[in-house]
Amino acid sequence: MYNFEQMLLSQISNVKTEPEIIELAEKLRDSGLFDYLSSEMYQNALDNAIDTLNISFGESYSVESQDKHDPWFESFYKELGITRWDRYVDYLQSQKRFAPAVINGMRENLFKITDLLGNPNGENFKRKGLVVGDVQSGKTANYVGLMNLATDANYKLIIVLTGTTNKLREQTQIRIEEGLGISSSSRKDKGVTSIKNATYKDFMPPMYLTSKTDDFNKNSVKNAISLEQTTVPIVIVTKKNTNALKSIYSWIDEYSRIQNHDHIDSSVLMIDDEADFASVDTSKDEEQPTAINSSIRKILELFTKSSYIGFTATPFANIFIDPENDSQMLGQDLFPSDYIYVLGESKEYLGVQQIFSENAAHGKMLVPLKEEYIEETYLPLKHKKDSSFERLSPSMMDAINVFFIANVIRDLRGDENSHRSMLFNISRYSDMHTNIKDIVQEYILSLQKDIRLNGKLPIEEAMKKESIVSMSKSYEKHYLNLKEGYTFEAVLRNMNDSVHRIKVAIINKDNKGVDYLAGNEEKRVIVIGGFSLSRGLTLEGLMVSYYRRNSVTYDSLLQMGRWFGYRPNYEDLVRIYMSDDVISDFEFIAMATKELKEDLELNSNRGLTPRQFGIKVRSGQIGLIITARNKMGTGSKMTASVDFNKDIVETLAISIEEKEANQKNINVITELIENNRDQLSESIHPNRKNVLPGLINIDKVHVIQFLREFIPFRGSKFDSSLIIKWLNSNESPILSKWDFAFVSGTGQNTFDFGNNVKGNTSVRTMIKAKGIQGIYKSKNSRLGSPTDGAFGLSKVQYDNVKSYNRNKGTIPQKNYFDESLNRKPIIIIYAIEPYDSGTKNVLTDQVIPMISIGIPDLGKGRSHRVDYVVNKLYQEVKEIEVEN
Repeated sequence: MYNFEQMLLSQISNVKTEPEIIELAEKLRDSGLFDYLSSEMYQNALDNAIDTLNISFGESYSVESQDKHDPWFESFYKELGITRWDRYVDYLQSQKRFAPAVINGMRENLFKITDLLGNPNGENFKRKGLVVGDVQSGKTANYVGLMNLATDANYKLIIVLTGTTNKLREQTQIRIEEGLGISSSSRKDKGVTSIKNATYKDFMPPMYLTSKTDDFNKNSVKNAISLEQTTVPIVIVTKKNTNALKSIYSWIDEYSRIQNHDHIDSSVLMIDDEADFASVDTSKDEEQPTAINSSIRKILELFTKSSYIGFTATPFANIFIDPENDSQMLGQDLFPSDYIYVLGESKEYLGVQQIFSENAAHGKMLVPLKEEYIEETYLPLKHKKDSSFERLSPSMMDAINVFFIANVIRDLRGDENSHRSMLFNISRYSDMHTNIKDIVQEYILSLQKDIRLNGKLPIEEAMKKESIVSMSKSYEKHYLNLKEGYTFEAVLRNMNDSVHRIKVAIINKDNKGVDYLAGNEEKRVIVIGGFSLSRGLTLEGLMVSYYRRNSVTYDSLLQMGRWFGYRPNYEDLVRIYMSDDVISDFEFIAMATKELKEDLELNSNRGLTPRQFGIKVRSGQIGLIITARNKMGTGSKMTASVDFNKDIVETLAISIEEKEANQKNINVITELIENNRDQLSESIHPNRKNVLPGLINIDKVHVIQFLREFIPFRGSKFDSSLIIKWLNSNESPILSKWDFAFVSGTGQNTFDFGNNVKGNTSVRTMIKAKGIQGIYKSKNSRLGSPTDGAFGLSKVQYDNVKSYNRNKGTIPQKNYFDESLNRKPIIIIYAIEPYDSGTKNVLTDQVIPMISIGIPDLGKGRSHRVDYVVNKLYQEVKEIEVEN
């Protein structure tokens, strides 16, 4: 039976308008191939096809080396006939149902990236680059597309480095075989090999030296042919495992010795998936890199033409690699010295910005776990592998209810043939995963039974069952206002058909979990796991996530976000359960990653090289820079350096108990204004009306004195002594005079700092800081708003900022501190009226001052770093979990 929607989507690549899609759909409908097609199925397919017209991507950009690189790929490709890329596009359209705009965006990016790889048909080269995308944004589809183009360009050997788990390597192997081709008869029904098109008949499948079941080993090369003579690519898909990489090196090294060559006169493309994980050299000794890093570099050094390209959504570790590290034996480290390419983001993609940033469009997906739902009687946050776990918490049951309901709604929307997943990530222990599975299984079997026996009864009868009442409450809480207006009665009546085959699976080092390719029926599964539910692993059709874990580092926490990605036709059903603490951490990461990409874009526009950018970042452009790390653990210390150049530093925590300290801060502000009242000015903002008077041209010495006296509270990550140390070490004239602004907000209370500096308090939502008595942190991880950067600017400076950023919706606050503005630094003071994010109640009647420091860009090479030891003030009171 032909699939109408699939065929329609496969034929709209050149269609530009809605009327053209309607005309095409009507022709297909009337072709006689779709006798089964109902009017509802037709309309759903047509709506989905029309939606593809609205898909668009943000602009991609690159930071490239100044070393000469001659563009080559476009002119090379235009001379080819039918290509593997053509076949891959056919596959994406017909089987993966990629929209034309998505494929066009991929083509534009991948053709540019292929050009940056280096020409395997030309002179010798060694190139290293990095592609920065987003978590769960189609990275694998992109690098499989790159493999097709590299094969068209005659790359001989392609090595793909996956994560460190067998499950991820197996998943990657399967997806590459689907997208690049395979000879196995058992898999010819899927992927590019299954496409019936005579023009592709001459494409021989690659020679794979790994398989779904086997990583590279000594038996892998028994039937391998010569690298120079092969007419098909030789492909290796391997874990980042020392033994496998050493085996690959030994095979290639032995091959080169047999050929009596120091180097193999052939080309290798190495694709490093999740390039920030396991590949980066974390050794303190430059001459003794870590085993995995060393093996990667040694393999690349064996070839006269080598191209290393990393793919990652969290590039922090990669840009901290020392670009000057160059061992004679190993070659340069894996720093992306030739290019960093940032992929544009589709507006359909749901990522950290769309879910966790300030005013996030999809913030409603978040379900904060309140204290009454995470009592220690269920499963303590800090537990052991043999801890007791005997029953689900109310929020866990609500999450499972939501997954059941979401399955029904997707079926009612016509998405019956798609996979559905839910994840439970509440423990890192494999033994505990088995325990959790048993408890979850018990609950869903009980639910399935009650739904089977009561789901089609009159609603009054059904509601006599406690589990049905619980399901009804979950529906009203989460899905009552859906666009279709389904009633709970209608949902319940269809529920048994949708949920009877929901299963529970475990993914960890001992359990492979879900095989989405097995059988012909779509999977509906609740997946339980820990670290294995992170890097690179795709949970198909993920709708509900229950995440309750301690925070980890930026990149590791971001990689836990399996809920990021594309959710066509069900983005309104997605729910993510997590604590306020973790939500706050993700919000902070949203800000950090946004600023990193903005810095990359800015440096792309300025023509800086990756090497220059790496140095710029390491000097503090994105915050704390680790220069030496001991083994992480309780009470551990890290030596680090910081540079506040072009930075926004804010107090983000308050104390509702230390009233004397809060009053002292008010007195410090009042005294500052009184001592400098002759410098009060109404011209502190170039655009806003009715702003409070501010202080202008305050000497640096008075600023330092103010910072010595103002008390920041623990949890702010605001170290006055460190800021003062940096100010004293930098003699730039830009730092000699400062402005102070005072913000009047929309709160119920008022403040009066004297000398007519008085107004309304600013409302801020706070969350309780874990492990610190009486301390609350800003929920949004920011104190001010981006537009507050305009305080202290003249009208001319303000107009210049608007002109420089005319293509941006919201101008990032740091852009108000660009070097070109020649502006003064500023301290903005807010009088806070704090509210509890959970209860919505005001936390204290006392006015609490908080401050934001904005420091301009002093110019390249004009700012000096200061070193310090990171202590618990920065680490906060949290147990750090480390990926094994």
